[in-house]
Amino acid sequence: MITGGRTRRTAIVTGSGSGLGRALAVRLARDGWEIALCDIDTAAAAVTLALVEHAGGVGRVERLDVGRPAEWEGLRERLGRDWPRLDLLVNNAGVAVSGEVGRCPLDDWRWIVDANLWGTIHGCHACVDWLKANPDRPHIVNVASLAAIGAAPGMAAYNVTKAGIVALSETLWTELRPHGVGVTVLCPSFFRTALLDRGRFAEDRHRRVAAAVADRSSLSAERVADAAVRAVARRQLYVFLPGRARLVWWFKRLFPLGFLAAVVSEVDRRFQADARSGAARGHRKDGAP
Repeated sequence: MITGGRTRRTAIVTGSGSGLGRALAVRLARDGWEIALCDIDTAAAAVTLALVEHAGGVGRVERLDVGRPAEWEGLRERLGRDWPRLDLLVNNAGVAVSGEVGRCPLDDWRWIVDANLWGTIHGCHACVDWLKANPDRPHIVNVASLAAIGAAPGMAAYNVTKAGIVALSETLWTELRPHGVGVTVLCPSFFRTALLDRGRFAEDRHRRVAAAVADRSSLSAERVADAAVRAVARRQLYVFLPGRARLVWWFKRLFPLGFLAAVVSEVDRRFQADARSGAARGHRKDGAP
């Protein structure tokens, strides 16, 4: 923990085996952090560890199922033996589900709520007192999504978990401000990660449309990670990405019903485009010109 006469800052990053979690870990490593790389897939986290060490950081792989409070307690105990303090908690681990209410299986609801919402709650519950004990500007980063305000049809389970993370983060900001603990909630729009590949989708068109939006996105995991690190330094609560996403947030606050109507129209447009694309693919498959 001691390097060059100073103590390395310490961070827990969940879901660090791929995507944004990996990008966040590598970004912190460039600043010399010591990072607990937490993931249910330890082989993937080991790949991140090699990248972290190459970038100049120090890491350790920790297996963690964020939906299990006992595993959080074990992580807290293990890290506490080696780390005198915790500087940063990043609740990033998450999964994706699609399906309309009434059609999305309840098992899928439970799966995503356990991972996305309960996982974030468990992380904060396990670590908040540890962060309060640190006098040197500790911080929590909770990864939500623009879906938290988007309310897109067919995404109720995902939307609910991400909206819950926003509400949790806002409440934490009010509770932890007197203790000097900062809070950031990240709300990026779609960008390409393994989330879509591992998600549970009620219809194939949901996956295709989400993938098409992600593929056209100007965002990347690295860009979101950079924004998160800047937000920690600035003690910034809300981070909406890309820049126009902040306008979307204001639009909903000022004109909520108009916003929801626009969301329905945009989703319908994307599904129609996917249907046209599917028809074109069918023609090509049949050998039609």
